[in-house]
Amino acid sequence: MDPDRLLLMGRVGRPHGVRGELKAIPETDTPERFAGLDRLFVGPAERVREVALDGVRFQYPKGRTVPLLALAGVESLEAAEDLRGAMLWADVDDLPPLDEGEAYLHDLVGLDVFLVDDEGAEAGEPFGTVADVYEAAQLLFAIDRPGASQVLLPDVPEFVLRLDLAARRLYVRPPEGLIEE
Repeated sequence: MDPDRLLLMGRVGRPHGVRGELKAIPETDTPERFAGLDRLFVGPAERVREVALDGVRFQYPKGRTVPLLALAGVESLEAAEDLRGAMLWADVDDLPPLDEGEAYLHDLVGLDVFLVDDEGAEAGEPFGTVADVYEAAQLLFAIDRPGASQVLLPDVPEFVLRLDLAARRLYVRPPEGLIEE
């Protein structure tokens, strides 16, 4: 499996019961996505092994969502314990389609970022490239700029005006003072 096609879904927590079911510690903002998968990839990204996902159910302790996974071939407490701490990955093609206007965070990395003026006109050249996306109180775009320091731009409607995934572009109007000239 090509590591570039894998998305981290979570990691294996402690076993749940004696029949091999295990708790997943989600690394996704929507743990319910586990239920839409038929398979997972287990292990470090460079040497994962594919495992069929035989069942998924959920617990809701203290307002959190904890997936309980039944993996093919993991049928005992000991087998589940052996996987504790292993990373759980999904192939990008296995993820469910998103609604209009939604995007997976991994799709945002690498977008060209264009400045837009007050009239809505786009600057000619890209301002930078989305290097990473951080999840805090809101999403933050880490934008690398050629020959300048990186900028962190909050994903709020006043600053992030439009996303065009087909063209691989993000149109922004940063607040005054954020960009040093």
